[in-house]
Amino acid sequence: LLYTIKFEFDYVLMSEKRKRHTSLVQTSLSFQPNKRTKAEVKSSGKQQALLGGGMASRGIHINPTNSLHKSQGNTKKVQPKKLVVKNFVAPVVTREQLEALWTRLQQGLSDILQTGDTKNKSSLLDDADNLCIHGDQMDLYLKIEGEVKNHMEFCSAELAKKQFADNTAFLRELAGIWDRHSKQTYLIRNIFNYLERRYVVLSHKQLLPLWEMGAAAFRRELMCVNKVSSRCVDAILALVEQERCGDDVDSTLLNDIITMLRKLNMYGSDFEAPFLDQTNEFYRVKGEIQLNENTVPVYLNYVTKCISDEERRLRLYLGSSSKRQLIKTVESNLIGTHVQDLLTKGFDIMMDERRFSDLHILYTLLNRVSEGSYHMCFFLYTYIKKRGLEIVMNPEKDKTMVQELLEFKSNIDNIISSSFNSEDCVDVNKKAFEEFINKRPNKPAELIAKFIDGKLRSGNKEQTEEELEEMLDKVMVLFRFIQGKDIFEAFYKKDLAKRLLMSKSASIDSEKSMLGKLKRECGSQFTFKLEGMFKDMALSKDLMLGYKEKEESDGVDLGVTVLTTGYWPTYTPDSAIIPPGISVLLDQYKTYYLNKHSGRKLTWQHSLSFCTLKATFGDSNSTEKKLDLKKELNVSVYQGLVLFLFNNSNKLSYNDVKESTGIEEEELGRVLQSLACGKARVLKKVPPGKDIAKTDEFEFNADFRHKLFKIKINQVQTKETVEENVNTTEKVFQDRQYLIDAAIVRIMKARKTLQHSLLVSECYNQLKFPIKPVDLKKRIESLIERDYVERSKDDKNVYHYVA
Repeated sequence: LLYTIKFEFDYVLMSEKRKRHTSLVQTSLSFQPNKRTKAEVKSSGKQQALLGGGMASRGIHINPTNSLHKSQGNTKKVQPKKLVVKNFVAPVVTREQLEALWTRLQQGLSDILQTGDTKNKSSLLDDADNLCIHGDQMDLYLKIEGEVKNHMEFCSAELAKKQFADNTAFLRELAGIWDRHSKQTYLIRNIFNYLERRYVVLSHKQLLPLWEMGAAAFRRELMCVNKVSSRCVDAILALVEQERCGDDVDSTLLNDIITMLRKLNMYGSDFEAPFLDQTNEFYRVKGEIQLNENTVPVYLNYVTKCISDEERRLRLYLGSSSKRQLIKTVESNLIGTHVQDLLTKGFDIMMDERRFSDLHILYTLLNRVSEGSYHMCFFLYTYIKKRGLEIVMNPEKDKTMVQELLEFKSNIDNIISSSFNSEDCVDVNKKAFEEFINKRPNKPAELIAKFIDGKLRSGNKEQTEEELEEMLDKVMVLFRFIQGKDIFEAFYKKDLAKRLLMSKSASIDSEKSMLGKLKRECGSQFTFKLEGMFKDMALSKDLMLGYKEKEESDGVDLGVTVLTTGYWPTYTPDSAIIPPGISVLLDQYKTYYLNKHSGRKLTWQHSLSFCTLKATFGDSNSTEKKLDLKKELNVSVYQGLVLFLFNNSNKLSYNDVKESTGIEEEELGRVLQSLACGKARVLKKVPPGKDIAKTDEFEFNADFRHKLFKIKINQVQTKETVEENVNTTEKVFQDRQYLIDAAIVRIMKARKTLQHSLLVSECYNQLKFPIKPVDLKKRIESLIERDYVERSKDDKNVYHYVA
C-alpha cells in the first residue's frame, strides 16, 4: 500500500523520552498498513485536540529508534524500533470555534486595510487555513470581498471630500490610494493563499482570484463613482497636452496612473480613445500652423521632433500597446494630409539646392504614410523631366548640352543614393531621362557624338587617361537613353574618320576602349563598320611599309591610307588639279596597289588629305638669319595647292587660283580665308578684309614672321560643319527607310496576313529608332506599290504578304 503525505499540513514529532544532555539520534522509518482497532481510533481522537490559534498533530506519530546516547563516560545502546505511520482522522470543529477564527481574521483584515500591515501575520495564516479547511469557503470568500468593498467605499467618500489645486495633485492622490490598495490586496492574497489555490482556482473558476477581486472593487467602488474615472482621464490628457506644448510634467506620476488603468482594464475602454482623439486634434491644428509659418525643411524637423517625442512618451508612461495607433495618428495629421503641400512647396527648392539631409528626412517621413513614396517618385519624375527639358530644348545650350546633362545626371544620382536609396527612385530617374532626352529628336545623339569626339581628340589635355575613361562611362549612361542611336553612329563614324585620317586621336587605346563600350551596349552589328575602320588603318600601314621598301621616295615622303567604301563615311569626289610632281607619286602608288589587289578601284579623296610644305619668307637682301626665314607649314592638300601657285608668281587673282587648282568656289573661299585672313597670314589679300570676294587678289607675304618653326594653319570649318550635319542626318533618314521596309517585309513574311494595327505594333517592337505613324504608313504604301504587300479585298485594314 502507498501512503501520500500532504506537505501543507504541519506535523509534530513526539519522542518517547527527552534527554537534557546532547544526543545524536539516528532514525529509520518503516510504514505499516492500517490495522488499528476502534479503541485505538477513539484513543487517538482524544489526543488530537484543536489548539487555539495553532494546529494539532496530523495523526503522524514517530517513535525514536536506534539512538546512541553518550553521557559522562557511560554508553548505552538502544535497540532500533519501527516507526508506525497511522491514517489521519479529521478533528471535529464546532461553530463557535469557526466564529472565533473569523473574528480574529476580520480584525486582521481591518488592520491591513487601515494601516497596510498586521502584527500577527503568522497567526492569521493559520486561522485562514483552518477556517478554509473546516468552514464554508464560499462564505469566507464573500466576507473578504465585503471587507474590501467597504474599505473602497470609505476611500471613495474621502476622495470626494478633498479639494485639489491642480490635476497633478489629484492624480498624485489617486496614485497613492491605488498604491496602498495594491499592497493591501497582495497581503490579503498571501494570507488567504490556500483559499485561492484550493477553492477559487480549482473548484469555483467563476469567481475572481483575490487580486482581480480587489482590482474590481477598486474600479467599481472608487473609479466608477463620482466621475473619478473621467476626471482621471481628463487630468492625464491635460498633462500630456502641457508636455506637448513644452511644459515639464511628472512622467513618473503619469506612468503610475496609466499602469493603474491598465491593471484595472480601463486603459482601452476609458483612456485610449479620448487620448487618440485629443492627439488627432492637437496635431491637426499644429500641422497647419507650422506648415503655413515655416519653410518645408523647418517643418520636416518639427515633424521629426514630434514623432521622437511621442516615441519617448510611449517609453516613459504610455506603453507599447498604443504605439501603432499613436504614431499613425501623428503621421496622418503632420504628413499624410500635407503630402501635396510639402512636395509642391519645397521639393524643387531642396533639389536645386542639393539639401541631402532635408531630402532624406522628407523621403523617410513620406514612406511612413500611405502612397507617400508614390507621390515622392512622381514629383521626382516631374522635376527631372522639367529640368532636363530646360537643357535639351534650348538651342542656345547646344554647345554645353552634354556637359550640363552629365552634371545634372551626376547630381540626381548623388541625391538618390544619399537621400532616397530606393529602387523605385532609380527606375523613375531612368524613365525621366529617357523621356526628356528624346523630346528633341536626333540632336542629343548628334551632340553626344561630338562631345566624345572633343574628348578623344589629341588637343584635349584637360584629363588623364583614368579621368577620360571615367568620363566616357558617364557619357555611355546618356547614350543608353537616346532612341536615335543610328544618328549617333553616323556622326560618331564621321568624327572617328577625321581623327584617324588626320592623326588627331589622343589615344588609340581610348578609341578602342570606347569602341568596346559601344559593342557591349549595342552589339557587334552596331560596331562592325567602326571596327572595319581600324582594320583599314592597320592594313594601310602594312601596305605603306611594302611600298616604301620597293619604291624610291625622290625626296617626298608619301603616306596613303586605303579606305573600304562600306566602312567609312561617304565622301563627295573632288576635281582638284594635283601638281605633276605629286600626281606621278599617286599614280605610282595606285599601280603598286592594283598589282597586289586586282579588280579593285581606287578614288583619291584630296579633301581628307594634308601635307607639310617647306617655305622661305623674306628676300635675298634680308639681314635676318636664314633659319628664322625658313618655316614648315602643316596644311591641307587644298591649302597646299594654293600655296604651290606662288612658287611661280607673287600675285594672283581669285579666278587665277580657281582655274589653276580646280577647287570648288565654296571650298576655295574657305581655303583662301584661312591663308590670308587667319592668324598665320602667309598670303596678303587686296583689298584687306575678312571676307573673300571674286574680285580679290592675293600675293605672297614675304614679311610673314612667326616664333615657331613648324606652323599649323587650320582651315575654316564652320559652314562646312552645318552642311555636313544636314547631309549626315538626311542619309540616316534614308537608311531608316530601308530598315523600315525590311522590318515590314520580315514581319509579313512570317505572319502572312496581319491587321494594320498589329503590323504597326510589331514594327515598333523591332525598330530601335523613333518613327512616326505617318512615316510608317508611307512605307507600307510604298511596299504595296512594289508588290511586296497587298491589301485584303474584304478589309482594307488587313494586309497579305505577296510571295
